[in-house]
Amino acid sequence: MARADRRRRTLRRNLAFSAIAVVLVLYLTELGLRLGGVQPAYQADAIGGWRMLPQTDHQQMTGREGTSFVLTTNADGLRTTLRPARTPGVPRVALLGDSTTFGWGVNDGETVADSLAAALEAQGRHVEVLNGGQPGYTTTQMEQIFHTVVARYQPDLTVVFVPMHDDNRVLVSDREHLEGAAGPTAWVRTQLALNSRIYQVLRQAIFPLTAEAALVPGRDASAEVRVPRVSAAERDDNFDRIRSDAKAFHGTVAIGHLPFLADLLGEVRDERFSGPWARTYSERTGTPIVDLRTCCVDKGGEALVLPLDHGHLNATGNRLVGEAAAVEIGKLVGGPTPPP
Repeated sequence: MARADRRRRTLRRNLAFSAIAVVLVLYLTELGLRLGGVQPAYQADAIGGWRMLPQTDHQQMTGREGTSFVLTTNADGLRTTLRPARTPGVPRVALLGDSTTFGWGVNDGETVADSLAAALEAQGRHVEVLNGGQPGYTTTQMEQIFHTVVARYQPDLTVVFVPMHDDNRVLVSDREHLEGAAGPTAWVRTQLALNSRIYQVLRQAIFPLTAEAALVPGRDASAEVRVPRVSAAERDDNFDRIRSDAKAFHGTVAIGHLPFLADLLGEVRDERFSGPWARTYSERTGTPIVDLRTCCVDKGGEALVLPLDHGHLNATGNRLVGEAAAVEIGKLVGGPTPPP
């Protein structure tokens, strides 16, 4: 009996020493990788979509695709000359979205927001239009910028254009990055992605496409565990939060869809994820939809996008989309009724 007890104590001691040795090896390996400059698997700045610098004045911008354009932002990093203080009696519309809403690739005065304001003015409706778009943004980031910045401008109507970035596959969702993981499994996944260099080295050795911070749906055929930047449930919550903030100053919110090149060419076969989601959310909450996907079919196609960047509209494309948006948004916003 004594020998059995000694064997058990010896076994426990050996297991304890082995566990300590494993932990020590992992710690030293992790430390060595950090000192060697290995970065964690998830890096927010690699995904993009953080707010533009404030107070830029006719800044010359050049994109990776060679696009060159002039950009001006206000004190809040928004591409607008509007200030938070409202003009008495003048309705205000805010557009939230990603780089297409922002107007990547076109000069000041050539964005969808600028074209929308001009088209409403041509209808006889004087409406202030706030460009709240930011490159790379998801609806989670739109909710954040609305809560912290755009709500101070108190728009009567906010149109949130749902971006494809929501559906991109990443290691840590935007909500998890901003607010922490919900649940133990998600916590383990996010901690590994955010902190472990060993995890980064192992995934680079095992999985393809690990160098890409965000995978477009259809390119994520890998065994690696990734999640959407914004899940459907998180998108619901983002819109609920925006609507709640807007309600505080009697503002309303609409769901928006902008056209892609396939829409402009009339070649869309499979509906993008945001369509079914938007209809379901609209039916449940009564939120209106501003759908511009088919607004400009057969009006030029490739002639409406940047020549080296077909993911973004050029000035002509923005003008046509803004004119189409004025028809839909004119039904939702107040102001003088246009003449017949």
